[in-house]
Amino acid sequence: MGVRKILKLKYEDLACYTDNFSESNYLSHFQFGNLYRGKIVRDNCTLNVMDEVMMLRPEIHPGIVKMYGYCNEYDHLGVVYEFEPFDSVFNLIPKEDFTWLQIIKVAFAFASLLKFLHAPKCSFYKPYIVRNLDCAHLVVDKDYNPKSCDFGLITGGIFPDRTIYKCHPVTGSCGYIDCNAIVRGVHSETQDVFAFGVILLNLISERVYKRENRGLNEYEIYEWAWKEYLSFNLLEQTSESEWHTINFSLVDQSLTGEPDFDADDGEKLSEMLIECTRADPSDRPNIKQIVRSLLKLKVVKKNADFLGLKKVPQTSENTTF
Repeated sequence: MGVRKILKLKYEDLACYTDNFSESNYLSHFQFGNLYRGKIVRDNCTLNVMDEVMMLRPEIHPGIVKMYGYCNEYDHLGVVYEFEPFDSVFNLIPKEDFTWLQIIKVAFAFASLLKFLHAPKCSFYKPYIVRNLDCAHLVVDKDYNPKSCDFGLITGGIFPDRTIYKCHPVTGSCGYIDCNAIVRGVHSETQDVFAFGVILLNLISERVYKRENRGLNEYEIYEWAWKEYLSFNLLEQTSESEWHTINFSLVDQSLTGEPDFDADDGEKLSEMLIECTRADPSDRPNIKQIVRSLLKLKVVKKNADFLGLKKVPQTSENTTF
């Protein structure tokens, strides 16, 4: 891996890139700040510098944004990513033009990124645990390729074990936190699997956890899903046999009429997110199992090119959710 050269920027540069942090360039909110769209005006001098930066900086994974520069000036702290964002997944979910096929593309690419991060790189490095996953931290380009752009709580790999820092008040994003891990004080990849399940729920149910939901005693999104799941099971057990043909699905009705939608896929994804958010981490699938199950979906097999897959491998594992 080559040397990465990152530019040190001034606060005035950030203001210039974002049109003085205008509302029209605002994309999303993180625990540690806001995310803005910016445009860098490149003169000849800047182009020469950028050519060198591009040559020296390798791409770690297509699902991770690449850093262009940073600012640490007085009380201003910020980073600049090299990416052309279209919008955040959080903003796209409620929109009618966010299609089923685009949703599947985001879900599959995001699962593939987690598979990459959770895979041990060598014997003395632990797998990466992001711990701060949130649909607001996923940004897509015009082709709906998602990029993760908040790794403020990441641990494992080349980073020290940040889970031992008892003084750190932040444990993840509200609505996506695996409370079981927090209570037990045991941190593992299952935390990311839990958050993935919530994000998958956001995507297919078109429901998101908003900042104004905090403190209102409203159900977390995944708690709503579990209420629906338990109610369905109770109904199935108490209803007549002819009702047993009804299958459990959390897919929003607005998506079920799309040409790429298949009811069986919707049911499998609904079961998957339930398994991912089980209270006991040992009962959750790992990210490899999740990716294998996603590859079995009909919509994935039929749209491999759109999803960036030259050929969807046929898996023989009996991995079901």
